[in-house]
Amino acid sequence: MSRLTKLSLVAGGYAAACLIASGAVYVNQFFTPAAASQASAGMSAFGDLILFVLVFGVAALLPTGLMLYFVGRKLLTR
Repeated sequence: MSRLTKLSLVAGGYAAACLIASGAVYVNQFFTPAAASQASAGMSAFGDLILFVLVFGVAALLPTGLMLYFVGRKLLTR
């Protein structure tokens, strides 16, 4: 597998993790009542940030593991 393919897999994994986290925040905002969101906009925005970071962190475990696998194999084959 070429370097470009490996890099594309890892970068695509992080992009997918970002899209998954954005989707989770969108679904959360969709089900949150507008009155509650407007009454405490700052707390709502902070909650969305925490949700994004948490979902992105979980979803980014796969591309991070893949990257460590590729780097580990490169270092062990030298």
